[in-house]
Amino acid sequence: WRGPDTPAADLAAYVLWSATVDPAGFVTRPAVLMSKHWMDKVWSWDHCFNALALAAGEPHLAWDQFHLPFDHQDPAGALPDSVTHSEVLHNFVKPPIHGWAFGLLRDRLGMPLDDRQLTETYDRLSRWTGFWLTRRRVPGHDLPHYQHGNDSGWDNATTFDAGRVLETADLAAFLVLQLRQLAALATELGRPAEADEWDSTADAIRAALLGSLWRDGRFVARSAVTGAATRSTSLLDLMAVTLGAELPPDLSEQLAAQIRTHLTAYGPATEPVGSPHYESDGYWRGPIWAPSTILIEDGLRRAGHTALADEISH
Repeated sequence: WRGPDTPAADLAAYVLWSATVDPAGFVTRPAVLMSKHWMDKVWSWDHCFNALALAAGEPHLAWDQFHLPFDHQDPAGALPDSVTHSEVLHNFVKPPIHGWAFGLLRDRLGMPLDDRQLTETYDRLSRWTGFWLTRRRVPGHDLPHYQHGNDSGWDNATTFDAGRVLETADLAAFLVLQLRQLAALATELGRPAEADEWDSTADAIRAALLGSLWRDGRFVARSAVTGAATRSTSLLDLMAVTLGAELPPDLSEQLAAQIRTHLTAYGPATEPVGSPHYESDGYWRGPIWAPSTILIEDGLRRAGHTALADEISH
């Protein structure tokens, strides 16, 4: 499939190969580091994208990428922030995109998964989801919260200028997708009561997302401490587009239009170029990132916004 339309293919393959290391220390499996330079770790959401990239050609290596952070789940079910051969850091977490990623991974692996593999994945995803439902929800709240911008993966996004402990639309959307994946796995494993419970929880979080965070044509963030709502110009506020067809059509249309305002010749900027907060080298305050681009493209496509998804893919 390589050709004139994929000029970066050889370089991409080289980068993946050059960052792949043997198991050592806390790195329990063959791993793709994010870099051989100073970001020489596996972070607990970047690994999902490397797994998806490897799935078709190196399915066993892809499987190891997905599961490596789960080898270090803590007793509460939380994944570590990052893993390297010499340390495992639990100072932050990363967003629960793992249910979304696992669904795509199964489609791309090209190898069947046996009951043992499915059960292990189900148990690990269950514990990870349980962390968000029990440790990251204020009592009486349906929506989970981040304790810091770093938990979102978008460390310094303008969403967090208003405060650190926030209930956000992206987090709710990711958790709904993860709950749906758990319901599907529970059904496949012959656990219908658990499937019903996962779906019921997903329905409640989705309802709270749409009822509490969609205001005046845009998603807001809400302080988990005070309940105060704030809005920003960050692309993070639009990431609930990952819900795809689970979004009401009129809301989905508005999200797609808002995403278009972030587009540049190279993809969606994390802060609009015309924003007073835009920084060309500002980490999550302007630069284009692969994780956000992939999640947006997929969500738009599942919502039926095919033309915009194709444009972003290109």
